[in-house]
Amino acid sequence: MPYPIPRFINTDNIHQRWIARLIATLSGCLLLTITNISHAGLLERLIPQGETHTVTAVDRDVAFIIDGYIYDARQFCYMVVGDKVVFLDGRHGIDYRATVYNLDGHEQCDLLLRKRVEE
Repeated sequence: MPYPIPRFINTDNIHQRWIARLIATLSGCLLLTITNISHAGLLERLIPQGETHTVTAVDRDVAFIIDGYIYDARQFCYMVVGDKVVFLDGRHGIDYRATVYNLDGHEQCDLLLRKRVEE
């Protein structure tokens, strides 16, 4: 014999609350995604045109030549030849430690300046 459903539990109300929570969760995820995309575009618009540098050579994602200077990655950095980067922390060719933002890959990377490329 199946158990009777008590009269004070309304299954329609439970179903409506579950759908409302699902819609609220999906809306929050959509808002978070839109916010992240717009912030990435905002950062790129704030960078002055003369401040970008180009990756001219890559050695196994651990060493890079950026506009005539060799940099070693402090962790794996996924940059390819031709990527445009901007220095967020440190100055290009001057400071030993630097943090760059890859405008093409939308990632940050911590670098150490090794030396100037010998010509």
